[in-house]
Amino acid sequence: MQAQISIITILTLVLASCSQPTPEAPPMPKALEDNSHSYDLGSSRNYNDLVESLYAELLKNNVDLKQLEENIKALRNNKADSTLLFDKFNEKNQLYYSAADRHISTMNDSLMRDKMKMMIATNLAKYNKAIGKHTELTKMIAANNLSIEDLHTMLKIVKTLPLIEKYQNDNLPNTKSMEGFIKQQEETIKQLDTLVKK
Repeated sequence: MQAQISIITILTLVLASCSQPTPEAPPMPKALEDNSHSYDLGSSRNYNDLVESLYAELLKNNVDLKQLEENIKALRNNKADSTLLFDKFNEKNQLYYSAADRHISTMNDSLMRDKMKMMIATNLAKYNKAIGKHTELTKMIAANNLSIEDLHTMLKIVKTLPLIEKYQNDNLPNTKSMEGFIKQQEETIKQLDTLVKK
């Protein structure tokens, strides 16, 4: 009796689980549909990156990716603001040193010219030392930007690769039409060979 109750319980659970609707597979991305014009490998003028197209579709339904893209956009916009004051300051100084070099090159007295070159070189070394931290921070910002761009590219590929793999697994065509065409070719080759030998 105990065994029968156990079997009935198991059968009921199995039947109940079978009757529940199975989750639907996510729809094929529009960029991979046969009628899609979102990419064209044959035309460089109309070429649209399929990785970008697939990633754009993922963005529509992924809150985390949307937030990340907003953060990256904000970083790009804020980069110029973060370095603007120093960039303007440094540009004026560089313009001054360039102008001073041009003026010095026009001097006729070689002793005075050498003295002025030394004075400017000493001042430039002092200036470069004063902006040492700014220069290092500028380099760090540039390096971080490169890392962000590389990781962003990596993320797009990592997120879209499963989509293309699913497409490959679900849509690999059979070889019948190709094999049929090869047979037609072989028949034509035989026909040509026969006519050549007549």
